[in-house]
Amino acid sequence: ADHPSRHSALGEEVLAVYAYTPASLAGLAAGFFMLVPLFWPSTPKALMLPWMALFVGLWLVRILLARRFQGAVRRHVGEVDWPRWHLYWKVMTLASAGAWGLSGWLFYTRGLGIQQTGLILVIYTFCIAAVPVLANQPRLFLAYVSICFAPLIVRIATGGDEYSYQLSGMLLIIITLT
Repeated sequence: ADHPSRHSALGEEVLAVYAYTPASLAGLAAGFFMLVPLFWPSTPKALMLPWMALFVGLWLVRILLARRFQGAVRRHVGEVDWPRWHLYWKVMTLASAGAWGLSGWLFYTRGLGIQQTGLILVIYTFCIAAVPVLANQPRLFLAYVSICFAPLIVRIATGGDEYSYQLSGMLLIIITLT
């Protein structure tokens, strides 16, 4: 096997981000299995089932990508196209952010206070969990957090009452501080 010290700085970074794949997949699964029971009773199945399919599909694509990356590193020592694999990883990271953003938009108004709180906590947890992985990629981190959280903040603000605006403002401050 190729030793990581033989790779370029980009190679080191790409190896590091793909090393987070098992944790990312576990997190996706955990978030999925928290939101499904929370919103299953209050969400039309015509909306819930496609959302579930999106998450399962995203999970499977990320597994496939990680396996192909591992194979490419094993087979093509010294010839790995690091920029291409980094791009794939970034695209999948932003796709995950989009799935969480969609979750906030779709589900917030379909639940009561406890469900809404759970949704906010799950999505915010993914923003916090991205810090160690994306810390050295500030633009990607900002994009990730914005895509995850902005739809939820906007959805909350559409409540149109003083408390909705206050909560939206508080969440905006919290995510900005992150």
